[in-house]
Parts: sequence; structure tokens; C-alpha cells
Amino acid sequence: MDEKLKLKQLTLRMPENLHKEFKVTAVKEGRTMGDVTIELIRQYLKKASDPL
Repeated sequence: MDEKLKLKQLTLRMPENLHKEFKVTAVKEGRTMGDVTIELIRQYLKKASDPL
């Protein structure tokens, strides 16, 4: 991620079991939960902006 970008914090509440599974999976992939979340948000925004 570009270190020059200003970052904002996002607080998210989710079921404990989902959080645990998310964290374990991210660690297995050598990634942070934050990096995975940013990727998913980018994919969501791209899909939302693509014409049908």
C-alpha cells in the first residue's frame, strides 16, 4: 500500500466465529485482515461502478 496515502480507521462489528475464521485464513495466506478488507472493498466498488 502507498505509504503517502492518508489512512482512516474503520470499526466493524462481526460475529466472533466469523472474526476468528477471517483472521486464521488471512494469517494462512500471509496477509493482514486490513489488507484483505481493503481488497474486498476495492472489488465491491469496482463491481458497483461497472455498467450492467
